[in-house]
Amino acid sequence: MSDPPGPDSSHPASLPPDLQRQLHVARLVFTCTTAVFIWDILHNFVDDYHLFFKHKFRVSAAAYLGSSRTTSLAYVLGFTLFSTYPLANCQAAMVVFNSFYPLSAGCTSLLFFFRVRAIYGGQRIISWIFAFLWICVVGAAILVPIYTYATSVGPVCIVTKIPSIVGAAATVLTVHDTSVFVAISYRLLADSHREHTPKEMMRALFRGANLHTFSTALFRDGQMYYIITILSNILTISLVYTPSVSPIYHGVMAIPNVTLTSIMACRVYRNAKLHYVHVPHLSLPTLSLSRENPAVIVP
Repeated sequence: MSDPPGPDSSHPASLPPDLQRQLHVARLVFTCTTAVFIWDILHNFVDDYHLFFKHKFRVSAAAYLGSSRTTSLAYVLGFTLFSTYPLANCQAAMVVFNSFYPLSAGCTSLLFFFRVRAIYGGQRIISWIFAFLWICVVGAAILVPIYTYATSVGPVCIVTKIPSIVGAAATVLTVHDTSVFVAISYRLLADSHREHTPKEMMRALFRGANLHTFSTALFRDGQMYYIITILSNILTISLVYTPSVSPIYHGVMAIPNVTLTSIMACRVYRNAKLHYVHVPHLSLPTLSLSRENPAVIVP
């Protein structure tokens, strides 16, 4: 008489309860993130149509398309598939899906770069500084597909290791986004042509207070979105570098972070390109802000 069959290790129910719970959380995060991303695409479909078919196609528009409508979406959809569908080779799938991350980060950061150049009127030194930061972002992002590891446990794929070096991608991205925020805030504050106390400078930096009407509109149109992306980056870094957190949770914030950053960057670009900056009785793509820098240029 043969022994009764043991538990089937290929069935999800046979996995340890703690691992099942972690996988369930990851699936919820990824599927909800995908739903938000698709909703954003559908919600802005008309604006995207006007952006690509009613305006001259520029490099910035190519970055917009690459950021929100292709590479970022491919990255998010890929990891939703990774967490919900049985794949034959989990490590190969991990490398393929993560390969979209440098493209997504590069395109999104490029939109931020164009924003800085627009605010500074294309000043050469500013362009060189932020071009260098952009190269650093792309270089650090390439580490993600190289150093992230996965394996299969039964029918499911799980992340087994995310080394600390992978956190460099989010760290450099945070430095870049923070630099963009500070540079633009400083420019808008400098264009107010008045002395500020330290308290007023902090209020202007985070609330857009004590600025000219046009500068305040520029601030509200973009700066708060940069703050959101910076906070999202910090949360992503915290999970990567927390040793007590499961490897599955180390990278779980990366997908919402890519989605949020892409949505915010594209929203700012879309508003600048299609609607410009709205001020009562004023809607202009170009406006003189200072004696040294003649114009704000919409890319």
